[in-house]
Amino acid sequence: MDYDSLSSIRAENKDKKIVLCGGIFDITHVGHILFLEDCKKYGDILVVCLGNDKFVKGYKGINRPILNEQIRLKTVDSLKPTDYVFLDKINEWNGENTLKDILVPIFRILKPDFYIINEDAVGINERENLAKHHNIKMVVLPRYCPKEFDKISTTKIIKLINKLKD
Repeated sequence: MDYDSLSSIRAENKDKKIVLCGGIFDITHVGHILFLEDCKKYGDILVVCLGNDKFVKGYKGINRPILNEQIRLKTVDSLKPTDYVFLDKINEWNGENTLKDILVPIFRILKPDFYIINEDAVGINERENLAKHHNIKMVVLPRYCPKEFDKISTTKIIKLINKLKD
């Protein structure tokens, strides 16, 4: 999905609940899948905003992302809960003021019913204010991992791989 085509999602789904979430999804793992499954429960259409490579380098560090944006787009797009995925246009992270730069254009174009984030997202209050201003219900999901899965994160996977090199 092209960023500039987001308005067509709302136009084609006037009577459906649209859910927006976002992330980096580098080395996609079960935690990402659980998050997307939980997001999908809030509506009919799940739209995922994916951070582009330049943004991720600024936000996570020079050695990230591990997988480039095209691989991450294809991976997230192939996951069952995802209806649409698009690449964000913001190329740098400069603190919470970037949240407005990222979210406001998407909120205006897509007009989602729900905006969903994890409890450890940066700038929760700012996100909530932006969502309220655009009449969007924001949901903050707790991070959890069922007992049958080890607690996992991309950072943990990278550390485990690095241990193998030693």
